[in-house]
Amino acid sequence: MNTDVHPSRHSIIDNPLIHQDYRQLEAEVEQFYDRLQLESVVDLRTLIKGARIAKQRWGHATPGLSPAEVATIKEENLETSLSFLHTRGLLVTIMATACAAITQGWQQSTINGSSLLGWEKDLHLDPNNGRDLLVIGSINAAPWLSGSLIGTWLSDPLQEKFGRRPALFVAAVFCVALEQRIAIHGSHYSSVEYCLVWGYIGSKASIAPIFAAEAAPDRHRGQVLMLWQLFDAFGIFLGFFCVFLVKGSWRVLLATAIIPAIVLLFLVFICPESPRFLIQRNRYVDAYKSLLELRGTPIQAARDLYYIHAQLQAEAVTIWNPHEGNSWWSEPEHLYAYQKWIKRGNFFKRMMYLATNPRTRRACMVALIVMASQQLCGINVLAFYSSSLLKPDSEYQMTLFTKPVQIKWYNFGFGLANFLFTLPAYRFIDSRGRRPLLLISLIGMFSSLIAVSGFFNIEDHQTRVILVAVFSSVFFVFFYSIGAGPIPFTLSAEVFPLCR
Repeated sequence: MNTDVHPSRHSIIDNPLIHQDYRQLEAEVEQFYDRLQLESVVDLRTLIKGARIAKQRWGHATPGLSPAEVATIKEENLETSLSFLHTRGLLVTIMATACAAITQGWQQSTINGSSLLGWEKDLHLDPNNGRDLLVIGSINAAPWLSGSLIGTWLSDPLQEKFGRRPALFVAAVFCVALEQRIAIHGSHYSSVEYCLVWGYIGSKASIAPIFAAEAAPDRHRGQVLMLWQLFDAFGIFLGFFCVFLVKGSWRVLLATAIIPAIVLLFLVFICPESPRFLIQRNRYVDAYKSLLELRGTPIQAARDLYYIHAQLQAEAVTIWNPHEGNSWWSEPEHLYAYQKWIKRGNFFKRMMYLATNPRTRRACMVALIVMASQQLCGINVLAFYSSSLLKPDSEYQMTLFTKPVQIKWYNFGFGLANFLFTLPAYRFIDSRGRRPLLLISLIGMFSSLIAVSGFFNIEDHQTRVILVAVFSSVFFVFFYSIGAGPIPFTLSAEVFPLCR
C-alpha cells in the first residue's frame, strides 16, 4: 500500500497512479468505466488489469494476467524489441510521418539543386543586376522565412481544431497543389508565391513529430521520434539524387517532391487518430479503438487509455493549480480537470501560458536552445545553399569546384552521409540518452568547423578541395547526424507537459 507516501509533484507527473492503493485504483477505474460508457469496446476486468500494469510501470508481474498478456508485456519492455512495429496502426502512422519527413527533405534539396539548372536565366533574372539579385535572394529565402513565420503558427490552430490527421492532410494537399503549380507556371512572381505559401507546407514539420510522439509507446518514443530526422535526411538524399535524373529542367526537379506527398495523402486516411487528441475531446471510446490499432492487444490499449487519462489530469491539476497541493484523484472535480480547462482555453491563452507558467517556460527555453543550436550550426548552408555557394560562376573567390557536376556529386555525398550517419542515433537515443549524444555532437561539430576554416588557407587547390569536402561532408555531417540533427525534434516533443 502506498497511501501513506506523500506524493511529490514530479513522481505524480511521471506516474500518476503510483500513490494510489489497489482498492482506490479499482474504485476509480470502475467510476471511469461507467461514466464514459466503455462497455461497448472493453470489459471492466481488462481495464482494471491495464490500470494495475500502468501503476507498476508496465510490470508483467501484475496479478491476474494471462500467460499471453505476460508475454506481451515482457516483449514490449525489451529495449531492443521492435514488436511494437508489428501493429498495422502504428506502422501506418510511422509510414505517414516518414512520408511527411521525406517530403520536407526532398523539397529542401530540390530547391538547392535547382540553382544548378539555371532557373535564374529561365526567369530572366540577372545576378549582376541589383533588383534581380534582390528577387533571387527573396526566392531563396522565402521558403524558410514563410515556414517559420506562417507554418509554425498555423500548426497549433490546425491541430487543436481539426486533429492531427486532418492537419497533416491539409499540409499534404498544399504540397501537392503547389508542386504542380510551380511545374506549370514560369514567372518569378509565381515562384515567390510558391515559396511564401510553402509556409503552409512547413507546418507539417511541427505536426508530424507530435503525431508520432502521441502514437508511440512510452518506452520506444525516442526511437519513433528519431524517424522524423532519419527520413528527412533520406528525403534530402533523394532530392539530390533527382538532380542527376532530371537534366536541364528545374521545374520538373521541384515537382518531383510531389511523389511522397501523394503517398502521404493516402496514408493519412488509413492511420488512426492520435489517442491523446481524442481524449482531449472527451472521445474515450474512439481513443480506445485508436490505441487498440496502435498497440495490438486489449490489455495494452486498456493500460494506455487509463494511464494517458490519469497523466493528463495529474498534469492539469499540478500545473494549473499548484498552490492547492491536492492530488488529481483527491477531488471529484479534478478527475476531468484537463477537459474542463481545454474548453475554456484558446490559442492566445495557450501561447500566453507558455511564458507565464514556470513549467512550460522552462520547456520553451530548452526547446529554443536545442532548436537554435541546430539551425545556427551551419548545416543549413550545406543543405539549402551549397549549389549557389559553390558553383563555378560564384562571386566568392574561394570557389572549391570548377564544374557543376562536381557540386552535384558533393551534394549527393552530403545527402547520403547525412542519412547513413543518422542510423547510429536511432540505435542509441533510448539506451544512451539525449544529452550525451547532443554534447558529443556539438563538440565534434565545433572541432570540424575549426578544421574546415583552417583548410581554406591551403594554397594548393586540389588539397584544399579534398580536405574541405571530406571534413564538411563526412566528419561535420557525422557529428551533426548523431545528435544535433535528430535530438532537437525528439527533445522538443518530449519536454512540454502532455496537457500542452
